[in-house]
Formats: sequence, C-alpha cells, structure tokens
Amino acid sequence: MSELLSPRNPKVAQARELARDRGARESLGLAVLEGVRLAEEAVAAGVTIDYALYTEDLARKERGAALLSALAAAGVAQHAVTADTLARAADTQAPQGILAVFRPRPWRLEQMPAGLVVVLDNLQDPGNLGTIIRSLEALGGAGLALAGGVDPYNPKVVRAAMGSLFRLPVVGGGDIGPVLTDLKRQGRRILVADAGGELMPWTAGLAGNVALVIGNEGNGPSDTARQLADGIISIPMEGPTESLNAGVAASLLIYEAMRQRVGRPGSP
Repeated sequence: MSELLSPRNPKVAQARELARDRGARESLGLAVLEGVRLAEEAVAAGVTIDYALYTEDLARKERGAALLSALAAAGVAQHAVTADTLARAADTQAPQGILAVFRPRPWRLEQMPAGLVVVLDNLQDPGNLGTIIRSLEALGGAGLALAGGVDPYNPKVVRAAMGSLFRLPVVGGGDIGPVLTDLKRQGRRILVADAGGELMPWTAGLAGNVALVIGNEGNGPSDTARQLADGIISIPMEGPTESLNAGVAASLLIYEAMRQRVGRPGSP
C-alpha cells in the first residue's frame, strides 16, 4: 500500500472540483468517473485516464486488484486514499472504492458516421441524457449532438450512460441553429420530435442519414429547430398521458430507426 493522499492533496481537490463544477471540467478538458464497472469500461474503451484514486479495501479484492493492474498496464498513475477522502472527492456517497480523472474525446460533427444522429435541444436532465446515450449505442445510432443543456460529462450522466459515453461519438456545445445547419450540410434530413407532428414514426424514413431533434423536457423543441426541420414526427399514444419522458420518447424513436434500418417486421 502506497502512502495515503490527504483530503487536501491537489489531486483530491481537483477530482472534487471536477465532480462538482462544469466550468472546471470544460476549462481543463477533464471529467471524473466513479466505480469499478465504469473504470473497467473506460480501460477497455481506451479512454485516456490521467490518474485514479482508490481505497485499500478495493486493492484487497480480486476484481479491484485486477482493475488496478489493468490501469497500471495502461500507464495510469494510482494514488491510495482513505474511504472518507474518496467520498469527499466523489459525486456519490458510495463511490465503490475508485474514482478516476479522464480526458473526454473531443468529437466534432464532421466525424459523425452515416446513420441516425440524435440532437438534444437544451435537454436538462442528466438521467434522460444518460438513457439516450445508452439507447443510441445499443440500437446502432451514429452519434449524439448537444445544443445547450446538461453537460454530457456531468458525473450523473457518466453513471447513467453505463460506459456507452466512452464509445459513442458525443459532440457538446453549440447553438441549435448552427448545429442543425452543419448536419444539413452533411446531407442529413432534420426531423423534430414533437406532439401533433404530421409524421408517424413508421412513415418518417428514419433509416437513412437523419438528425432527430429531441427538445427540452418542459418546453419542447425550440422555434429554430422547428424552422429548420424537414418534418415533425410524433409518437401516437392511446392513454390520457400528455407526453412521454424525453429519454423514453427518444429511445422509442431510436428503436424504430433500427427496425427500419435492419428490416425487422412489426410496423403497423
């Protein structure tokens, strides 16, 4: 066991700041991940990790020791801390013995492969964002673009995405107008999801190069997104519910895009 870092150590202080401050994450180009599974996913995905903080208890466990060995093999600096110090640095109350500071990959819109790109128009909820990232990767989406809204490297998003954030192209920042204009320039159709749209999911042509816009949880898509849209798509509902959760609605449309793309039966 190496010498324990104190709670006042600069690395502990930096990890704490990154877990809590979006401005620090954006200015430094760093973010944090917590827990054994996410650390394993990051190593497997080849994510650049600057350093890891871990507890003695983690190092004594077989899985924890294997993870620390994998981090060492990847050249990641490791620093032992007490469980209390780790909890002070982390975003959660129980960070599962390890926290790592990593460098998000700086994706650009022009790097998006062909296929479905989801554009989030000022989405605010970290849980919704994590759900959408997981659905996009699981169902073969091309990537995600954010126009305003929640930070994709908010620790809550990192946890909710369950490793998909380390593999899926995610572009953050930018206003909705320039983002959609750039995607149109790439030859993508712009479809905006909104209640009362004229297009049903199974007739919208989601299988090709499409940018699907999901709006803000409270206000829906912006006027700019509507103006740039090639069509408005809505999900029909039979019950009295006014609208679907943004993460659920996006996931349903992402699944429909996959169904159309691979030719699976099941359309009305």
